Amino acid sequence: MTDFTEANRAHFDQTATAYQSKFADSLKIIAAQTLKHRLWVSDRWTDTEAGKGQEVKLLEYACGPGVVSMTLAPFSSKVIGIDVSEQMVAEFNRNAQAIGLSDKMIGYKADLLTESAPEEFSGPDYTEFDVLVISLALHHFEYPDVALQRLARRLKKGGSIMIIDLIPSSEQDHGNGHSQGHHGHGHGHAKEGNDFGDASHLIKTHGFSREDLEKIFKDAGLGAGFDYELIPDQLIFEKGGKTIHKTIFIARAQRI
Repeated sequence: MTDFTEANRAHFDQTATAYQSKFADSLKIIAAQTLKHRLWVSDRWTDTEAGKGQEVKLLEYACGPGVVSMTLAPFSSKVIGIDVSEQMVAEFNRNAQAIGLSDKMIGYKADLLTESAPEEFSGPDYTEFDVLVISLALHHFEYPDVALQRLARRLKKGGSIMIIDLIPSSEQDHGNGHSQGHHGHGHGHAKEGNDFGDASHLIKTHGFSREDLEKIFKDAGLGAGFDYELIPDQLIFEKGGKTIHKTIFIARAQRI
């Protein structure tokens, strides 16, 4: 685990128990958009013709408390959540138990982005996934391009990836991408992520444009069926005594 990853691990271990209550409104948006885009991301679920009667495996990497996993678990046979934060994994497993899905939804502490992933995560239970999701975490990855190259290998051919993350800071500051039909509110965004206060040093990439992500996907062998949409509901939260507004996107592609 690199020093950068270790810093993220320590931060999220410390904030895990309060995370869901602190960001409750944002997490509701993530859950709603995930459900809305489920069939856009993949046609392979336990309730669809493509997945009916078959095992449908989902991996949520950097899973946090598992909001996306909880949303998609009813349509999956098996859901694996993996995070470097032990405390976030504990929240994930508590949530799975609370909604009665701990029999098929389970979280583990691990770093799969190192050059040599832990041996215990190399077996068939941790490969050949139908869907891979990363929600509001890619901007915390030290090397997003390398991360997706390594994670994409865990998808089966034709498997789908879903990313939810921030649009670039420059677009946040200057209208949130008018050319894509969305108008920002201009509520005093700070430059290059400084509005994240004491967590700013944990952010490696201050947002991903459509072009950025399409290239990262293509280089990772995720070049089929690419699409990228802005989410109309902004994330709104308090940080450092001020209200922060962030526009996010949802993107999808398939492993070639």
